[in-house]
Amino acid sequence: MKSTLLPFLFFLSIHTAFSQESNAVSENQEIVNIERKGFQRQTESLQKSLRTSSSNNFDVKYYRCEWEVDPAIRAIKGTVTTHFVTTAISNDIVLDLTSSLTVNSVKKGNIPLSFTRAGNLLTITLQSALAAGVSDSVSVTYEGVPPAGGFFVTSTHGSGVTAAPVLWTLSEPYGSHYWWPCKNGIDDKADSIDVYITHPATYKAVSNGVQVGTAALAGKTVTHWKHRYAIASYLVCMAVSNYVTLNDLVVIGPDNVAMQTFCYPENQASFATGAQTAMAGLTFFSNLFGSYPFKKEKYGHIQFGWSGGMEHQTGSFMVNTSEMLVAHELAHQWFGDKITCGNWEDVWLNEGFASHLANMYLENKYPATIKTRRTTEINSITSLPGGSVRVDNVNDENRIFSNRLSYLKGSHLLYLLRWILGDAVFFTAVNNYLADPALAYGFATTDKLKNHLEASSGKNLTYFFDQWYTGQGFPSYQVDWFPQATGVQVKLKQTTSHASVGFFQLPVPLLFRNSVTNEEKLVILNNTFSGQTFNENLGFEANELIFDPDVWLITRNNTLTKLPDPLPVTFSNFKSICAGGDVMLEWETSEEKNADFFEIQKSSDAIRWNGIGRIEAAGNSLEKKTYSFRDIAAAAEHYYYRVAEKDYDGKMHYTRIISSQCRAASRIAILLAPNPVKNRLIFRVDNRNGGAQASVLHINGTAANSRLTDFPVHDNNDVDVGSLPGGLYILKLRSNDGSNDTSVRFLKE
Repeated sequence: MKSTLLPFLFFLSIHTAFSQESNAVSENQEIVNIERKGFQRQTESLQKSLRTSSSNNFDVKYYRCEWEVDPAIRAIKGTVTTHFVTTAISNDIVLDLTSSLTVNSVKKGNIPLSFTRAGNLLTITLQSALAAGVSDSVSVTYEGVPPAGGFFVTSTHGSGVTAAPVLWTLSEPYGSHYWWPCKNGIDDKADSIDVYITHPATYKAVSNGVQVGTAALAGKTVTHWKHRYAIASYLVCMAVSNYVTLNDLVVIGPDNVAMQTFCYPENQASFATGAQTAMAGLTFFSNLFGSYPFKKEKYGHIQFGWSGGMEHQTGSFMVNTSEMLVAHELAHQWFGDKITCGNWEDVWLNEGFASHLANMYLENKYPATIKTRRTTEINSITSLPGGSVRVDNVNDENRIFSNRLSYLKGSHLLYLLRWILGDAVFFTAVNNYLADPALAYGFATTDKLKNHLEASSGKNLTYFFDQWYTGQGFPSYQVDWFPQATGVQVKLKQTTSHASVGFFQLPVPLLFRNSVTNEEKLVILNNTFSGQTFNENLGFEANELIFDPDVWLITRNNTLTKLPDPLPVTFSNFKSICAGGDVMLEWETSEEKNADFFEIQKSSDAIRWNGIGRIEAAGNSLEKKTYSFRDIAAAAEHYYYRVAEKDYDGKMHYTRIISSQCRAASRIAILLAPNPVKNRLIFRVDNRNGGAQASVLHINGTAANSRLTDFPVHDNNDVDVGSLPGGLYILKLRSNDGSNDTSVRFLKE
């Protein structure tokens, strides 16, 4: 079914495909650079001290930030008022603020409060001890020159008579306290902020949220911005320069979302184009992941002078407007800003998702680049044998912001989940994750995402996260195959690149083709152990094999070997039959070579197996042989079965895995052909006892067309889909009593 993307390759030139692809990893590396450099400056200055030292006896509710700056002068002065609620009995609170800045006063209203400084800590003694759950506020007035290193930057842009100063801030991950007093970690978001920036009247000042207005003050301008969504301190921003403002509006369903651009005059044309890219991305991501999280305010681009971009909430700082950079930073508004990783071990929840969404946007726009883009990224991921998505050293900035692991492997972990679960389940789970009131506009860890994936799929994904999130490395496959008149024998063996994972359990896609008749069939093998054998009916004799044709798997160094002779034992049939309270297993061999005996194996999870019986094999035979085994009193539960054949020389060969759940209704089966589809959707339905209904859905699970929703199905069906735009869709069937459903994807040309 993944091979349905192949026809798209005819729509764009080969030159376009490869020119787009050749920059894929390098473009992503530029995005990484800014985030890595920010952390590097921070860790160098902290000398491995605590990343945030503010006290945990209060919960920030609101910041009122009043700053006075001049983009031509590297200095800041102002007052930050922090409103908070105590979480324990408190005599004082501690904020983070660099010792390079001078605190002039701390007040509650007009009442001065005593304070002390120690390193980068500001300890404020409250007017009186407060019980837990009490609201209070403190105002810190300060000034000075922030430390050098990139968190508070003044520079220039343009040249000659057009040269102009620019000031901008960059705080990821712990740099906020270098220019304003705050809670500096990723464990507390303010519910809202107001920002008042006093600056020379010839310039414009930008911050988070929406601009409320400006006011003249003694030859200067005070620009007021307000933001009424929860925000982490590292996502608070400020920029001042002679910006040109571009105002746009994008309509997404019932929502009108403002798009606002602040760019240098000399770059107005390119940033106008970038705004169009961002608006297309807003529509694309909103259709997949729900409304833009800050739709009541705006999304914006603010030009600055650092290499890369930074996903400040409601306004990304952008050095340029390349499509990948625009899509990546925009994606962060959902993954990173709306939901922020709760610790830096889980930075992939920010960066892996943003990289994946950027790829989705580019794959949708340039489908001819899908395979080469994915292949290039996988080649980078597998260029070294080790490395996990989970960050194992949060004090190493290169490890946190590893392009290979946190960005690319994190992104391709999501490709694997989409492949295993299917897009309908995946997008349902991720939308539920984004909408979870315990996580939305707050923080999350990997286990929270895992919980939603398991709830939506009904699958236990512990094995997957053990192998792909915590575990290191990747699999390499050795595929032995022997073609038959209408079928194929396959043996899958696997080696792993790192000892932390002994085996990667994956469904493996193999595309079998006949180059003479142009027949082809995609076979998906549920590979649960190395050395597993399969017998598949193709309906033709194959002479070519393509491994993972649409590049869903993280693999390297795979080998495909066409065998001159059959595998030692050819299993031609394996099935389970409900026999009263027992399960009857039956299998056939079309030929046997050097076969000693069969061991019948049983499992409750298709991972851990126990032998439950043994039957002698024929040894050597070219005739069909039939075998059976009865599992007594097993019909009441759901079990998995396989048969292992042992040769005289000790080698083992296995049947496919089957399941028996005699108490459950038979699953609806769909045979959809041809696929891709032109104007007629033709499919056959089996096991529709009691009747069934079908719907055609977009890949995000929403209805594609009201006429194609809940229509009755028969054994043979021919449905007009000529009105559907080209793209990938899901045909979902559900039994009328709601006890049984299944789905299959198809491509509308």
